[in-house]
Amino acid sequence: MKLFITIAMHLTLVGLSFLQAQEIDIEKLDPNMTLEKADTNGVAWFDPRTAPFRLVGFPWISDDKVYRRLPVKPEWPIRPAVDSLADSTAGGQIQFQSDSPKVLVRVKLRQPSGMYHMPATGQSGFDLYLGQAGEQRYAGTTRFDSGAKDYEVTLFTGSKSNRHFTLNFPLYNGVDSVEIGVVAGATIAAPLPYKHDGRIVVYGTSITQGGCAARPGMAYPNILSRRLGREFINLGFSGNGRGEPELAKLINQIERKSLVVLDYEANAGESIRKTLRPFVDLLREHDKDLSILIISKIRYAGELHNPASLKSAKAREKFQADFVKTRRSAGDMNLHFLGGGTLLGDHADECTVDGVHPTDLGFMKMADGIEPVIREILKKRRESAHLQRSPRIKLGAAINGASN
Repeated sequence: MKLFITIAMHLTLVGLSFLQAQEIDIEKLDPNMTLEKADTNGVAWFDPRTAPFRLVGFPWISDDKVYRRLPVKPEWPIRPAVDSLADSTAGGQIQFQSDSPKVLVRVKLRQPSGMYHMPATGQSGFDLYLGQAGEQRYAGTTRFDSGAKDYEVTLFTGSKSNRHFTLNFPLYNGVDSVEIGVVAGATIAAPLPYKHDGRIVVYGTSITQGGCAARPGMAYPNILSRRLGREFINLGFSGNGRGEPELAKLINQIERKSLVVLDYEANAGESIRKTLRPFVDLLREHDKDLSILIISKIRYAGELHNPASLKSAKAREKFQADFVKTRRSAGDMNLHFLGGGTLLGDHADECTVDGVHPTDLGFMKMADGIEPVIREILKKRRESAHLQRSPRIKLGAAINGASN
């Protein structure tokens, strides 16, 4: 009996060693997972910083010509961590129209990918959507070696027909250069205008920046940009959205703002009780009518198992809600609040990659909850602007409201 057990254990160990010795080459086993080699024959290359391309998500690029979310030399000193994270291109987009049956990208990154909890396609890749603003549908993602700093990839192949293209920039890497390749002789035209001109600025944390979406288009600000047909400026700074006044001053420099979203509690923690009022005051001093939406943080998985942590999170959420309620009672009706603790729903613990950072499922749920709130804010903003331009209509509305 002992001999039988010894032989069986030996055979088991031999079998395990054999399996461990075999490396899995997924590209050979599954053709759908092979890396694409770009066919550059007959391709003309263009710099998207030039006409007729539209480059969005980089408010200061006209001054610096650099793919960066803050000025290269801000007027106010910012912490080194924020300065470094501003080089990540989250929220950047390239838009254009073309009848090219093929679209390629040639990219030089700041560094290779290497995040343990986020795919290289989200950290360092581009993805592509077809259709005009508000009607885009996903069409492709760059496939490249995760250790590469440079790549050249075909993003789209199809028939020769005019289409509206939107490419989303990497979320957690810097881009030194990007070129758009189309079939030589194909037409390239300016993109169709946004349905609404005003920009939406989102200031926040790693979650705002897009950690940990599988590809750029799945970060919640990019989802909302597609749905609402508006330009979004992503000012999420991973681990460093702390409500510093310098960032409020920089946000004030951004032109054509319709709304500023503050979603930074996840990094600020208890310090939000000290930073929120001064941050809002700086925004309000610059524009007394600016619409501002404050969103408390999403629920973390760990809080569901730790009553003390959950109690603290709910207390911070109440603080933010009470702050907005007090300001609105004092007359600031353009300040709004959304409780982020319910955005992920009953299964919040299944919506993140690590208990904190959303997966694509988590980001979709966030966008589902935030979208109707933003729509209502912007609707009231338009109605208010219309009433201010039309005194007679304003009077009539007041009379109708009194009679009801």
